[in-house]
Amino acid sequence: MVYHNNVKEYADAAQEYHDKMIVIFKEADAIRADSDAAHKEFVKAQEAADEQHRLFIQTQKEIRELNKVIIGLKRKTKESKDESIREQAKKEAEEVYNQFKLGEKLNTEDLMLLQRSGLL
Repeated sequence: MVYHNNVKEYADAAQEYHDKMIVIFKEADAIRADSDAAHKEFVKAQEAADEQHRLFIQTQKEIRELNKVIIGLKRKTKESKDESIREQAKKEAEEVYNQFKLGEKLNTEDLMLLQRSGLL
């Protein structure tokens, strides 16, 4: 009877631990399900962040290209403006030169204009 009581005691203890193990496995399954859901959300967030980063890089590239275009336009505008100023100065110098050829008196500014234009 002593052995029978020991066996019964061990069997009861085994059943108790088995029942606790089942409860813990169910808790682990629930935690795993929550973990899987959280991981899916993390992956979605990471993919969204990657997409935003890709768009940011693309936008930066577009901004650099637009800056190049703007710089080119500014350069062309400045060159065009400088050319317009040179043409105007050349016209003025030619008028003064024609006055000179006709024997009209020239002042110092007129002479400097002729000198800058290369007509003297």
